[in-house]
Amino acid sequence: MAGELTVTGLVNNFDINSVLQQIQAIKSQQILLLQQKQQTVSDKKSALSDIQNILKNIQNTVNNITDPTIAYAKSVNLSNPNVATVSITDPTQVQTGVYSLTVNQLAQNDVYATSNAVSDKNAPLGLSSGTLKITIKGLDYNVVYDNTYSLQSLADQINNVANTYNGDFRAFVVNVGTVSNPQYKLVISGTKTGQENTLTISDTGNLISTLGLDHIKTAQDAQISYEGLTINSSTNTFTNIPGLSLTVNQTGNTTITVNKDSKPITDTLNSIINGYNNLVNTLNKETGKDGRLSGEYSLNIIKSGLYRQLEPLLTNGLINYDRTNENISLDTSKLRDMIENNPNDLQNILTQVKTNVYDYLKTYTQPSGIIDSSLKSYDKQINSIQNMIDQISKRIQTEIQILRNQFIYMQSLQAQYNDISARIQATFGLQTNK
Repeated sequence: MAGELTVTGLVNNFDINSVLQQIQAIKSQQILLLQQKQQTVSDKKSALSDIQNILKNIQNTVNNITDPTIAYAKSVNLSNPNVATVSITDPTQVQTGVYSLTVNQLAQNDVYATSNAVSDKNAPLGLSSGTLKITIKGLDYNVVYDNTYSLQSLADQINNVANTYNGDFRAFVVNVGTVSNPQYKLVISGTKTGQENTLTISDTGNLISTLGLDHIKTAQDAQISYEGLTINSSTNTFTNIPGLSLTVNQTGNTTITVNKDSKPITDTLNSIINGYNNLVNTLNKETGKDGRLSGEYSLNIIKSGLYRQLEPLLTNGLINYDRTNENISLDTSKLRDMIENNPNDLQNILTQVKTNVYDYLKTYTQPSGIIDSSLKSYDKQINSIQNMIDQISKRIQTEIQILRNQFIYMQSLQAQYNDISARIQATFGLQTNK
C-alpha cells in the first residue's frame, strides 16, 4: 500500500540455541574422530600393559624356583603329635627317613612359695628390717624390706628390683584359700626355664623364718632321646637337630617321618606354565583381527623367545607342548621321578631355567625396556591428541560465542527497526484516517 513502510522481524521465532547446538555438533565431528583415535591408543596401551604384567608375574615366579624350600621341599609327620610339634627349617639339611624320639622331661622354671599363708595380703607383716637376696646366674639381687611391708608390697618390691636390674625372676601373691576365707601366699619364680636359671634365695632378716619358704618346682632342662642320642635344651624347643625345629609338649614316645615333598616345586612350575599359557593366549587374542593390538604381530616374538628359555624343561621331558593351541603342560610323573631319583639334575635344570627366563624377560619388564618405551610412546600420543582436542574445543567455543554475540546484535537491530516501524506506521496511519 502506498505510504506504508514495513520492517519485518529479522530473528523473530528463530531458535538460536538450537542452531548454535547444531553448528557446534557439526564442528565437533573432528573432536569425536580424535577421541576415537585417542581411545584406540589407550586400548593399545592397556593391552600392552596387561602383557607386561603377565611377564612380570612369570619373572617373579621363576626367580623363586631355586629356593631351597621349593626345590628341596620335604614334609614331616609325627606318629604321636601330642608329644611334640616339628617343622622343617632347612630342607637341604634334613634327610628323608623315620627317626625315633623319646621326650624324657620338659623344661621348667624355678618356683618358690611361702609356707605360711596370711588372710590379708595388704596388712603389715611386722617383720624386722632385712634384705632378701635372690641369686640367679651368679648375680645377686637385693630386696630391702622393713616392718611396714605387707605380702603384696613385698611382691611389688621384688618385681621393682627385677625390672630395674633386668632380673629373670618375678613375684606375685596367690590366694590358696577361698573368697570368704582367703589364704595368701607369696610366690617367687624364675621367668626362664632351664637348669642354668636356678634361683637361690637367702634372707638377712626374719622374712623366711616368719613366712617359711618352700622350693616347689626346680628349674630343669628339657631332655629328649633322638635316635638314641640324649639332647638337652634350656627351653622346650630344640633347634640343634639339622634341618628341624622341635618343640616338646609332653613326655612320651613318637616317630618323626621325613619325606620328599613335590607340591611346592609342582605348584611353582605350574604357576610358570600357567603364566606362559596366559601370555600365549593373550598375545593371540590381542594381536588378532578384533584385538586391541590388532596387526602388532611383532609382539609374538616374546612368546617364541620365552619358549626357547624353557627348553631345558622340554628336553628333559618335564613339560609337554600342544601344537594345536601352543600351550604347554607339566608332566607330573616325570617331575616326581626326578625329585625322587635325580634331585641334583633337577636342581641344575631349574637353575638354568631361572637364569634363562629371568634374564630374557628383563628386556620387557625393566624400566626403559622395550615395552616400557612403547607404553611411554602411547602416553605421548594420548597427550598429543588431548592437546589437539583441547585446542579445537577452545576454537569452537570461541566461534560459537562470536555467533551468539552477533545474534544478540541482530536482536538489538531488530528492536530498533521494530520501534522505527511502529512509529512510522503510527504517524502515517493517523494521517491516512483523516
